Amino acid sequence: MLSNRRVVRPLRFLALLVSLCVLYWVSGFPRTYDDDELPTSQRLPTPGVLEPEQIIVSVKTTTSNAWSELPPLLVLTDSAYHDSLLLMGDLRLTLGPFTVEDVLDRYTEDFVEDNPDMERYRKTLEFADDSVDFADLKEKDHRKEKDVLAKLDKYKMLRWVERTWLLRPERSWYVLVEPDVHLVRPNLLSWLRSYDPDEYHFFANPPAANTIVLSRAVMKAIMVDRPYLIPYYDNNIQGHKSAFEVLATVLSSTLNITSTPTRPELSDYNPATAPYGPGLWCDHVISMSNVSTDLRNEMWRFERERRDLPSDDALCFADLWFRFMQPEKLVPRDDWDNLSSGPGYEQWNILFDRKRPHHAEKSAGRARPGEPSWEACRDSCTENEYCVQWSYSSMPMPNDNENGDTKCHLSRSMKFGFHVAPQEVDWAGERATLVWKSGWEVDRFQSWARQQRCKMQQD
Repeated sequence: MLSNRRVVRPLRFLALLVSLCVLYWVSGFPRTYDDDELPTSQRLPTPGVLEPEQIIVSVKTTTSNAWSELPPLLVLTDSAYHDSLLLMGDLRLTLGPFTVEDVLDRYTEDFVEDNPDMERYRKTLEFADDSVDFADLKEKDHRKEKDVLAKLDKYKMLRWVERTWLLRPERSWYVLVEPDVHLVRPNLLSWLRSYDPDEYHFFANPPAANTIVLSRAVMKAIMVDRPYLIPYYDNNIQGHKSAFEVLATVLSSTLNITSTPTRPELSDYNPATAPYGPGLWCDHVISMSNVSTDLRNEMWRFERERRDLPSDDALCFADLWFRFMQPEKLVPRDDWDNLSSGPGYEQWNILFDRKRPHHAEKSAGRARPGEPSWEACRDSCTENEYCVQWSYSSMPMPNDNENGDTKCHLSRSMKFGFHVAPQEVDWAGERATLVWKSGWEVDRFQSWARQQRCKMQQD
C-alpha cells in the first residue's frame, strides 16, 4: 500500500505543476473585454447607426446652367441615392424623372419686382413665359455673369434650406452642394456616423463653402422651432457679401453656432488640383469641388472598381495620386500650369534664398532663384531636396508669399494642374504674351510616396 501512495503523490504534484504553468501562460494573454464589461470611461466610441437614406443631398443650380450641369451629375450618381437627392434652382423644371424646384417662388411679387438683385429671376420667368432659350440669359462677360449669380444666390440660400427640409423633413443630415461637387458617399456616411444629428452641427469651409453640412437639430431649430425666421430675414439679405454669409449670420445670431472647418475632407480640390504630399496624403476624401464632367466620370469608374476590392479602406488622397497622377507622363510641358504658385497654394511654395552669392550662410530649405530661364528654374528645383515640381512663367507672377512676383515657382507638393493657352496681357503699359511651362521631380516624389503606408495596398 505504501508503494502505491508513493506513486500517487508524484503524479498529484506533477498535475499541480502543469496547472500552475498553464495558469501563468494564460495570464500573459492580452486582456480583452466586451464593451459592456468595461467602465463607460474606458469604452471605445462606437459609430452610431446611420442609414444612407438619412443623408439628404440637395444640389443648387441655376436655370441657365441646369441642362448642362445636372444630366451628367444624375447619370453618374448611383441610383440607390436618387431618392435622397434633391435639385434646387430658380425655375421649376423637369429633367426626365427628376424635378428642379424653384426655391424663389415664395417671395412676393412686389419683393421680386422692387429688388434690383432679383433682375435675373425676373428675366428667367419672362423667358419661361415667352419660350426663349435660357442660354440667352447669360452675360457675355464671365465676371459679370458670376456677379449676377452671386447676388441671386444670397436670396436662394435660406429658401434652399427651407425647401430641402420641407421636401425631406426629419432626416439626420442635410448636405448642401454646388453641381460641380463630387461626394464620396461611403466616406461621407462613415464620417457622419461619428456625430450626433440631434446636436447642433454646421460643417463648412468658408469662404467658398461649396459643401455645407447641417444636422437635423440645426434644421429643426430654424424650420420648426422658429418658423418666422426665414421670412424675417428676407429683407435683411441685400447687405451681405455672399450666400454663405447669409446662412452663417442666421445660425450665429439665432443658435450661437459657427461653421466647423473640415479640411481637407471637405475639399476645394479635385484630383487634378490637390496638393499631394506630406500635408495631404492619408486624409480621407469626402467631397471635392470644381469637378469637371470627365473627372466625375473617372471618379465614378474608380469607385466602382474599389467596390470589388477585398479591402474596405476609406478612399484617401493617396489613392487619388496613385490612380490619377502616377500613370501620367510627367515630363516638362509647354502651355501648362501645374499650380506651383497662386492663391491657396502659398504654403507649399518654396522660398528663394535672397542672400548675395558671396554669403557663406545658406537659409535652410530655401532654393536658389531660377529666374533666367525655365532650365534654370528646373535646375533650382532639382538641387532643392524639398522640391517636387516647378513652373515657369514668361513674366513675373504672384506667389502670395514673401517671394513676391517671380518667373520661377517651386513647390513642395505635387499637383497635376491644367493646360493654359498663351494669353495676351497688359504688362508695364504694353501688350505682352504670358506663357507657362511646368515640370515635375517624379522620381523624388515616387520615392517618398512608396515609403508611406496609409494602407497596405500602396506599394
